[in-house]
Amino acid sequence: MMKKLIAVVAIVTASTLTLAGCANPYGGSNTNNNQAANVGVGAGVGAVVGAGVGALSSSHKDYKKGALIGAAAGAAVGAASGAVLGNQ
Repeated sequence: MMKKLIAVVAIVTASTLTLAGCANPYGGSNTNNNQAANVGVGAGVGAVVGAGVGALSSSHKDYKKGALIGAAAGAAVGAASGAVLGNQ
């Protein structure tokens, strides 16, 4: 139980730091930001988080399958959210 908690905290921390690196500290809009970059970052972060959640939520013998399914679902959701948030 403790190993799962540590893994979840590590995944959430890594995801938060990754997303914080995308912030513009000077405010306003980033003129070099484009749609493909937003989709790529969203898909990457979503895949990592999804793989972690999938592995942790599946049974011990099926953790690889859970990680693959979670990564695919996370990448799809991350890419979609990156596209939507990039337009705003």
